Amino acid sequence: MLEAGRAESLLTPGDDGRLGVTRTVGPFSGSTGASVAWVLIEGGHGRLTAGSDTVDARGRDDVFDAPGWSAIVGRHSRFALDGGDELKATIVWCASDREVPTEVIDPAAVPDEARGEGTTARRVRTYVPEGPLIVGETLNPPGGWSSWPPHRHEHEEAYLYRFEPAHGFGVHVGYDDDGDTPVIVRDGDIERITTGWHPVVAAPGFTMYYLWALAGDTDTLDTKLDPRFA
Repeated sequence: MLEAGRAESLLTPGDDGRLGVTRTVGPFSGSTGASVAWVLIEGGHGRLTAGSDTVDARGRDDVFDAPGWSAIVGRHSRFALDGGDELKATIVWCASDREVPTEVIDPAAVPDEARGEGTTARRVRTYVPEGPLIVGETLNPPGGWSSWPPHRHEHEEAYLYRFEPAHGFGVHVGYDDDGDTPVIVRDGDIERITTGWHPVVAAPGFTMYYLWALAGDTDTLDTKLDPRFA
């Protein structure tokens, strides 16, 4: 993708995965080329342009507030973010040969669901439920588990973590027949998931958020639960 503006590249597509992830601050513009992208405003106020559509993107100060403005951007299409340094966004993309209509997504149209109960209660916002990119956000209360029961699927996935307060942390758990790979995650960390079961847990006292994005050969998920915990 062509990029112009202040950005921090967190994940790059390559031999080890399909997904790319970038976080931006202030004005930013790009072109998808042979990729499909999702542009999500984390917080702040400004204008979001995707293809021929432009909206005044207001409504949340941070990802912990409510669903935000976003856009799914098809192949060979342009997008732009216009605003001051308070305008922060995340851009997720993957190469694709499938045609996807470019569309601005109103946060009022995003399902914001309560899932789980007790220590697995969380909120899940699904922005794009199917396609070359499947994307959304999950918020865990302090001490809570998510991606539970542990699951796996045929799609590559990426989790981008945020914490409130920001000095918090959680544990990203990956396990499979060949071993366990737990990782401590902090505000701004990202994990690429290509195989295995992958539940997560927040430390007590800290709300945990993670943006999730999936890319695969099919437009829908075939999620499998670990039968030992399902």
